[in-house]
Amino acid sequence: MFGSRTEFGLEFHVERDPGLLCVDVFVGGLHVNGWDNAFYPPLLVKKLKDELGRFRVPAAPPVGFVSPVEAFRLAEEWTSDDTGPGAEFGRCEFLEWGECTDDVLAFAFPDGDRVHLACRTRGVGGPPASAVVSMSRLSLVETLEQGLAVAEREWAARLAALKGPPP
Repeated sequence: MFGSRTEFGLEFHVERDPGLLCVDVFVGGLHVNGWDNAFYPPLLVKKLKDELGRFRVPAAPPVGFVSPVEAFRLAEEWTSDDTGPGAEFGRCEFLEWGECTDDVLAFAFPDGDRVHLACRTRGVGGPPASAVVSMSRLSLVETLEQGLAVAEREWAARLAALKGPPP
């Protein structure tokens, strides 16, 4: 487990599938991908790198940011109709990591050395649930870096196994 289930965490289960990476994702105490945790390794590596690129350096909050709850409300409205004041917040989408995270709508709002995560599951396999949590940007980056290291290592090992021993 990297990070924390109560803030943001990634729990790898590398032994479960030889072709995919099984990773449970947690935000604010919610297991946001309990219905599907088998990621395609190259896509997961790319998405983790993309997220790291967004959060390595402190950034100001989006224009008009008042609170994570209000920003999430506006961003969620914006995703429904692509108009209105939520566009600035919509650029903060988080966990767009392929089909394993399709059933969670999540945003990560930068705020200097803090990041505010807000999400809502769409109720696959249970009732919809939501969570909002603020955490240090460095903790988020560290969790993403640790996850990336495992994903890259596991993908390299799986590619080597597919190729077999050298002739």
